[in-house]
Amino acid sequence: MKNIGLLGLGTVGSGIIEILEIRKEEIKNLTGHDIRIKKVLVRDLNKKRDIILEPDLLTTNYDEILSDEEIDIIVEVTGDLEMSYKYISDALTRRKHVVTANKAVVSKYFEKLLSLAADNNVAFLYEASVGGGIPVLKPLKEALFLNEITEVQGILNGTCNYILTRMIDEGRNYEDVLRNAQELGYAEVDPTADIEGHDTLRKLRILATLAFQGQIREEDILLNGISTITSYDIDYIKNMNSTVKLIGEAKIVEDGFTAVVQPTIIKNSNYFANVNMAYNSVAFKGNNVGELKFYGAGAGKLPTANAVLSDVLDIIMGTYRKGNPLGQRVLKNLNSKIRGKYYLRVSDCNAEIIRTLKRIAEITMSVGSITTIITEEVQLTGLGRLIDDLNIGNDRYFFARILNY
Repeated sequence: MKNIGLLGLGTVGSGIIEILEIRKEEIKNLTGHDIRIKKVLVRDLNKKRDIILEPDLLTTNYDEILSDEEIDIIVEVTGDLEMSYKYISDALTRRKHVVTANKAVVSKYFEKLLSLAADNNVAFLYEASVGGGIPVLKPLKEALFLNEITEVQGILNGTCNYILTRMIDEGRNYEDVLRNAQELGYAEVDPTADIEGHDTLRKLRILATLAFQGQIREEDILLNGISTITSYDIDYIKNMNSTVKLIGEAKIVEDGFTAVVQPTIIKNSNYFANVNMAYNSVAFKGNNVGELKFYGAGAGKLPTANAVLSDVLDIIMGTYRKGNPLGQRVLKNLNSKIRGKYYLRVSDCNAEIIRTLKRIAEITMSVGSITTIITEEVQLTGLGRLIDDLNIGNDRYFFARILNY
């Protein structure tokens, strides 16, 4: 018997219980063990839930789980940041294995938690924190044995991808699609983390730090989200025979790295152009294996629960990579070297803004008070400074890099 302490009984937590119940015989045949949820940490014992559990399984006291010597594995799916860090670090210190789907806590405390797990000779696994149901971290760890990984790239947020897909395919405006995404549960009531790119940034930080074997911090990643995109931008992009995606990308450059999350205009023939709705895709390049691509559901009850339980099975079967998977490589932040062509739309333009933008433009178009340019090849950080110097408020512009492949 392998006993689990489950922290959280929301969407993912209930999915975990559902899969364990449906697949219990197959799991026992594979592992040789019955897996039992022995205790579940919840905030409210009396809350009505879709899933029916014995009342004595529920607790609001984490110490009941932490002090239970029969509980081998802690599964953390609370979605909380600071409390989840305490739950996880306390469990690792007590030499309990931990699995989490919480990308915020993994990103913020990545090095600390992996070091703590290694020091206590237990597992800390987090497959579901990056790609939801996409199994990408385990193959990435395995590739590191034989490869130097030079690039990671992906569509890493299902909410943004859903919004952009429906705007492109159906011509709907941003506000309507966002509202629909909230009604369907793809977007939170406060969608800031998704639409401003913070969720993608956290996932890229995890991927890049692991892939490059050197620390890539959240503040090392340049960030622009999609919250200011308009139907005007969509029409312009469609006339380029292209689509737009929020893409996170990190690359090894010389003795350092570049890392950026930004809207990206890509040709309709590009691989990422066919990753639509709430689906995600992650790609990485190794010097021996070449480019590997992974595609699937980036979120959702059962896909995410499936990824969590895959980590649980690796722990039970002893097939996870032992020790700390992170390296000690020291890499320079070379984001100042990022250059490219960009689409930039500015609303409520005055003559000074138009004159200044024309200096860096290959193509300029003005419609009323809206000016749109396609830049010549420019430095990304320089373009950001120019926008700031012109005092263009965040709500007045949208820009995206342009890829010609």
